[in-house]
Amino acid sequence: MNKAIILLACLVPAAALAAGKACDAHVAFQWVPTDAQTPSAGSVHVVDARSGRTTQVLDGLQNWQGDANGLFARDLNDDGCPDLVVTTDVAPIGNTSSAVYLYDRTSRRFVFSEALSAIGNINVDSRDPNCLTGDWKGGAEDVGGERYCWRKGKLVKTNEYGVRPLYDKETGEFSCYEHVETTYAGGGKRVSRDCTQRF
Repeated sequence: MNKAIILLACLVPAAALAAGKACDAHVAFQWVPTDAQTPSAGSVHVVDARSGRTTQVLDGLQNWQGDANGLFARDLNDDGCPDLVVTTDVAPIGNTSSAVYLYDRTSRRFVFSEALSAIGNINVDSRDPNCLTGDWKGGAEDVGGERYCWRKGKLVKTNEYGVRPLYDKETGEFSCYEHVETTYAGGGKRVSRDCTQRF
């Protein structure tokens, strides 16, 4: 398989095309593997969807899917511009890791975001596009999540929660599910704990 065919096969579907006057951009993302033997290692080519010209290359990436299915265009900072999420790993338990690039309108380039890349299973909050959610699993009954919102251009954690089973130290028998919810506001935090028999 030659490179041209790989590029064509890895075009992101039309639903993932990102456009908008506010961003002065109309782009598509192409996954270009390093070679046929290691399709999960390679680079993302940012392409002008109108001219077909490559405008930026993001090198040294891992793509768990190994094709365009591992690339997503989402507005992660509610500025009306497309941002890029590359799925780098999916654990057997379901935890997803990503490399996230925010679109910078000034330079018209995608810039790596360490903060967003650290959020597992990152997604836009369905209740508020100015906020993001993440979650994780440590086991079937050990789960957690967090919520972040943008405040004057800065990403701020607003909430986090966790649920885990607790066991009697002497007998080892199940005691309850501990629910811990933390709310951050005004430079402080409020923690609530509850132990229930229901997950």
